[in-house]
Amino acid sequence: MPDRPLQRICYVEDDEDIQRIVRTSLERIGKMTVALVTDPTQAIGVMAEFRPDLVMLDWMMPVMDGPTLFRQMKLRPETSGLPVVFITARASQRDLDELKVLGAAGTISKPFSPKDLPEQLRAIWAAMP
Repeated sequence: MPDRPLQRICYVEDDEDIQRIVRTSLERIGKMTVALVTDPTQAIGVMAEFRPDLVMLDWMMPVMDGPTLFRQMKLRPETSGLPVVFITARASQRDLDELKVLGAAGTISKPFSPKDLPEQLRAIWAAMP
């Protein structure tokens, strides 16, 4: 369990409607600070500058999918240690197993409850070693 509360989230998502819902949920209900990234090719730079506690990745995005971005994050010293939670409509057991093998801290299935999202993230955060 981390020794500090979850406060800073970087969310990489290409759908602007979902971005707005997540930002509203985490900022208003969760009292967290959120950096949104629409283009996954710019995500690592944003993460390095923003320094999030946790990163949320969409699985299916144009140009680069979430698992590919996660693999690239692991190769960079400034992002290799960041915990990653996937928020995705892909929820087959095979997909979830793939994310676990990659080292994801957790997954949240779409559709999700905006009201419950901050607590879901805090539960994942609290369960981390």
